[in-house]
Amino acid sequence: MWPFSLLKKLSQDPAVGQTRGDYVGCYLMGVETQGQDEISYISLAISRSELEVDARNYLENFLQQHAHLPEQELGAVRLLLTDLGPRLDVHLAGDMRLPLAEQGASKLFLRTGMRASNKPSR
Repeated sequence: MWPFSLLKKLSQDPAVGQTRGDYVGCYLMGVETQGQDEISYISLAISRSELEVDARNYLENFLQQHAHLPEQELGAVRLLLTDLGPRLDVHLAGDMRLPLAEQGASKLFLRTGMRASNKPSR
């Protein structure tokens, strides 16, 4: 039975911040837009604090670049920004298949995964 449990363990992504070979576990935060195949990644953070900084920067830039949107939509983004820390914690402890936030046809998602780790220069 042990070969199957070893195979299962090797097929899972490493925990956030943990490495496996040339890869590191991370948070994947991005935007999926209905009708588009491409995903826009906001963060590939390897720590919770790095994730919050990336998300906060993205949301603040979003508010500046989209000031023309209706106040209802901007208010929802401002509320998310205000409660960002607790919202991230609740989302990370819950069902990450659900979006963190939605706006029109776009969904802000947060999942865990892995990315190539940065090797130090020699």
